[in-house]
Amino acid sequence: MRKISYASYRFPPEIIQQAIWLYLRFTLSFRDVEDLLAERGIVVSYETIRRWVNHFGPSIAADLRKRRPKPHSIWHLDEGVPRKHQQQWGCGAAYEMRAGPSKPTVRGRLQTTASCDGKEPWW
Repeated sequence: MRKISYASYRFPPEIIQQAIWLYLRFTLSFRDVEDLLAERGIVVSYETIRRWVNHFGPSIAADLRKRRPKPHSIWHLDEGVPRKHQQQWGCGAAYEMRAGPSKPTVRGRLQTTASCDGKEPWW
């Protein structure tokens, strides 16, 4: 990662980075960024902001892309998956609301009810 040089620029690097961040993050116009910086007491023209974005924007984007985590061959699911001898149970209140009172049902070797007593399988 090559360090970005802000030498020979009138404004400090923090202001340049803030202007670029405002423009790219919130999809503002150059004049909107100029107005936001003016509200904070920083007088800079929209043309200067455009030059900063054109000059520093690609290198900042490349640095962010390098820092992004790489995809792996192992994926982690958001929800649990039942394994061979394990069962996950959840609340069946949604079944009661749609289907009326709960009745015992048979699913494979499991006999369950559609209630929240911990016997309703999550699938």
